[in-house]
Amino acid sequence: MNANNSYLNLKINKLDFKITKAIIKESLDQIFLCECEGFYENINNDIFSDDNIEFNPNMLIDKEASLIIKNPYENKKIDFSTNIDMIYRGIISYVDYLGVNQGSASNIVKENFKQLNHKHFFKFNLHSPLIRLDFNKANRIYTHTNIIEVIKQTLAYYNTKLNKNIDFSNIHHIYETKELISQYNESDLEFITRLAHNHGIYFYEDKDNIYFYDFYTHKGKIKDIVFNPNINNHLNETCIYALNKEKQIQTNAFTHSSNNSKQPLSLYSLSTKAQNTNVHYNEHSYESEYSFTQNINLKQSPTLKEKRNTMLNNILKAKSNIYHLSLNESIKINIQEETTKEYTIIAKEQILIDDAILANTINTNDNLNIKDLNLSKSYTNNLTLTPSFLTFTPSFKSKPKPPINTMGIVIGEDSNIENQRNTIYTDEYGRVKVRINLYANQEELDNKTNMYHHSPFLRVASNVASNHSGFYHTPRIGDEVIISFLDDDIDKPFISGSLYNGVNTMPQYNYPRYKREIAKQTLNYLNAIPMYNKGLDELKLQENTEYNLNYKNEHYLTISNSTIGKDNTDAKARNEITLKNDIDKEEFYILAQKDYKEEIGNNYEQTIKNNKTSEVGALYTEFITLGHMQNIIGFKNVNVGAQYLENTLLSKDTNVGLSNTLNVGISNEVNIGQNHEEKIGNDKRVIINNNLEQDIKNDFIQRIGHNKNETIKGSYVLQTNQSIKFHSKKDLSLETNEYFKAEADDSISFKAKNNCSFTADEINTLANKESTLIAQEQIISQVGKNTTITQTKDKIILQVGKIQVIIDDKGLRVKGGDLRAD
Repeated sequence: MNANNSYLNLKINKLDFKITKAIIKESLDQIFLCECEGFYENINNDIFSDDNIEFNPNMLIDKEASLIIKNPYENKKIDFSTNIDMIYRGIISYVDYLGVNQGSASNIVKENFKQLNHKHFFKFNLHSPLIRLDFNKANRIYTHTNIIEVIKQTLAYYNTKLNKNIDFSNIHHIYETKELISQYNESDLEFITRLAHNHGIYFYEDKDNIYFYDFYTHKGKIKDIVFNPNINNHLNETCIYALNKEKQIQTNAFTHSSNNSKQPLSLYSLSTKAQNTNVHYNEHSYESEYSFTQNINLKQSPTLKEKRNTMLNNILKAKSNIYHLSLNESIKINIQEETTKEYTIIAKEQILIDDAILANTINTNDNLNIKDLNLSKSYTNNLTLTPSFLTFTPSFKSKPKPPINTMGIVIGEDSNIENQRNTIYTDEYGRVKVRINLYANQEELDNKTNMYHHSPFLRVASNVASNHSGFYHTPRIGDEVIISFLDDDIDKPFISGSLYNGVNTMPQYNYPRYKREIAKQTLNYLNAIPMYNKGLDELKLQENTEYNLNYKNEHYLTISNSTIGKDNTDAKARNEITLKNDIDKEEFYILAQKDYKEEIGNNYEQTIKNNKTSEVGALYTEFITLGHMQNIIGFKNVNVGAQYLENTLLSKDTNVGLSNTLNVGISNEVNIGQNHEEKIGNDKRVIINNNLEQDIKNDFIQRIGHNKNETIKGSYVLQTNQSIKFHSKKDLSLETNEYFKAEADDSISFKAKNNCSFTADEINTLANKESTLIAQEQIISQVGKNTTITQTKDKIILQVGKIQVIIDDKGLRVKGGDLRAD
């Protein structure tokens, strides 16, 4: 035995510790841990001196370290096909300084014993660097992502702390997007372990990489290992020398039924891939197409539970002397010459002892034989194997228990609450986005304050929520809400209520909102005396904008909903229903900030035992499908300050027992679609103080039984687009005291069956072009008694006195005088 050589070394920074004992635990279900003891040689015996500060426990903790395992068999008496070094890289999570020269009995008694080399003994825990994720608990929330991305984001916080590559290349399945993934009161290691394991993903590491798997595929050459149960192993061969299989009764942890644990409660069988109609999944599911959400259930599925159960039933335990077997490695075990089975290593525990290195520590003055110290150098490991055709399914992790309730703030599209306060921001399902207080502090620690994109949309609970029935209110941006958790599940938050605070106060009652200006004495007067020629006083409806809200609310029952908008944070604009409970002043008060609408499926009845007053600031409109009946025992007085319009599509009958008087202050207009008929039993008199204008699109016919007499004090103008005809069975006379003028753009003609005469002192005829005078027999033009011009069909006679000039077809003749030229 060469006491100077050791096959175990632990390197921390630049220090090289020789390890005398190590227990290494590895599993696909948890990160690796190495518990080891060893020493460091130094010329000084005081570890706490300034000269030895580099191996002071304070300088060793949380430092990167590497445990190197060489061939543990002295003189390589077991021949391995390869003598590789197994290296475990991690961090020091625990340091215990045991003392100096602990192996020498003399040094135990005499602490001032001086020698060249002092052995300082330590106990270490070498952990996976992933242990750094386990030091602190955190609260985070992730939205609209899948578990792989969440694991990557969580590991990204430790980019400079792990110093190993993260390998996701062995993730083959597609993981659906979750609407909400919560981390609550969990360390980051617990969180990613829960997410991974509950979805059938496992992870492990070697010296350089951290691997994530959801489906096992072996890489490289599969090692063939002999099974040799001979405990002496005279041939010194590499082998598995012990195989055993443990079995214990298992309960079906995911059902209360008495089904056999070998056949877990699953709707689908792994072997047949068909639905099993003999079992019923007895857990009610809230996730469906009606829940407005993607599947947020992060519990283990029955299929994975069945895989886990199948794997546990096929686990095999083994012991070997082979030091270079790796986790998640495939091996073939040759149990007999014709029997070879392939397995995957899912867990490994190694026990390494090298006490022989302490032989040179013994002081010869101790009078103690070295052989009596039982110093040795040995190696063994315990393996947990599963058949390679099964993919390792990790154990299931429980979710953290959420708080009963927590608080949250409703936020908007971005993180600026003040600029959006009192407004509404929802998704397509009407859910509101909430920044939950549980996660606010963690966001600040992560240097991601106001991570509104990691704020979920939550449903709002209601006392009644039925199909198109119930009560519903959408919390507004800036509201403080209470968050509860359905099924006690941290991934199922919902808004269970809201709280008033100093910013959003309770509904404040104010009445009256509008001032009434109708004189009370006028209303009282109407109760007694009908007013035929007088209407109500003018209505003056004014809004009281200077009121102060009653912050005590007088303990009235008030339902109020303020108008949305950042400019209405004082809630002066709102809809309100208030039930006053003062004795003898009970009142039901409704305030509609803008519109007020009622929809009634059948009848609507009102019974008012006293007065009813309606004040309408603008238009008042009624739509009645069938009929409108009013029975007024007393009088009816309608006072219209502006226009009054009535539309009757069919007939309208008005019965007036006595007289009917219509007083119109300015204009009166009557529009009749077709005929208009008036029947007057006696006279009709129309008095017009100004003009009378009639516009008739077609004919105008008047039938007058006797005379018609029109007296016009001014002028009379008759204009027509076509002809004008006057027909009288007797005379037609047109008389004027001044002149009579007839003008035509075309022509003027006069026609009489007998004579047509024009009598005037002077008659002038002017033709701009031609003047034609035609007679069938003769034309006589006479001036005085002696001068005439007579035209017949065959001659013209000009006569002056007794002289005649005759022009005919024979020529020109003169009678009674001479023809001469002067």
